Amino acid sequence: MKNTLAQRALAANKIGALDEHLAGNTGIVFAGADPMAAAKVVGEFAKEHEKPTVRAGWVDGQAVTPAHIKRLGLIPSRDVLLSQLLGSFNGVLYQLVGVLDALREQRQQAGQAE
Repeated sequence: MKNTLAQRALAANKIGALDEHLAGNTGIVFAGADPMAAAKVVGEFAKEHEKPTVRAGWVDGQAVTPAHIKRLGLIPSRDVLLSQLLGSFNGVLYQLVGVLDALREQRQQAGQAE
């Protein structure tokens, strides 16, 4: 993409914070509603091919660093996070059932001793 064309398009959308990064060969990735998915794809591609170099990003109306984009790419997907959360709840519920069962047994033994 031509840098001047990118600058015009970004300026038309009131995004001036990325101008300093528009030099040399430039590619722009538009992520839509899911910046994590785009960050994952770019990160995996860069790992495999050792290019492109991420210079900057624009997430939720703010310029972000390449490190921020990399971290976004490392976050598990929503489905994975939900399954991890449910797994945690399952473990907590299992422990709670064990505690309640032990308490019930303790009360039964205390009732028999009287």
